[in-house]
Amino acid sequence: MIKRQSPGLTQTNQASVAFTPLQNLFGMITPSGLHFERHHQGWVDIDPRRHRLMINGLVETPLVFTMEELLRMPSVSRIHFLECGANTGLEWGNVAVPTVQYSHGMLSASEFTGVPVSLLLERAGFDRKRATVLLAEGADGSSMTRTINLENALDDALVAYGQNGEMLRPENGYPLRLVVPGVQGVSWVKWLRRLEVGNAPWGHQRRSSALC
Repeated sequence: MIKRQSPGLTQTNQASVAFTPLQNLFGMITPSGLHFERHHQGWVDIDPRRHRLMINGLVETPLVFTMEELLRMPSVSRIHFLECGANTGLEWGNVAVPTVQYSHGMLSASEFTGVPVSLLLERAGFDRKRATVLLAEGADGSSMTRTINLENALDDALVAYGQNGEMLRPENGYPLRLVVPGVQGVSWVKWLRRLEVGNAPWGHQRRSSALC
């Protein structure tokens, strides 16, 4: 199976869209190499030995975790679907397409493994009375940021480092990505480096360079 790219959307393949070939898959799990991707600035090559995750904002103790520290923390593995907000977009325009790869290929399902966001926030002592939102920041070229409700973060969100029994692949956010079930893929920030606890949505959302 070949994952179809759409380089016409951007100047380079690395900054394009790769649709999942749903019509050729069996079962509900999408192989990591066929997972849907959307990039604006290409992939980021990160040395896991130097990568850090910061927890700051409305917390008692700001924390910085290395990858080794995160890998030693209690982890969970869960199957979640990731869907881009533009999935099925071609159908909105009543455009005829040859396969569901074009019409519904911005959707994938994987078993993600990582540390619950709730555990990390509890370690930092987040302000339970004032905190309402969480800002996630990636280490990509534009330092992508995305705000999610704290309720979603505390429910079942993960700071994931594993996907389908292996480490995340570079195009899927290696070494860390945010997994937020029930929220469109643009908020699943790749190459995650910071989570900031706040009490109001941030007014400035940087252009996403790591959609889905």
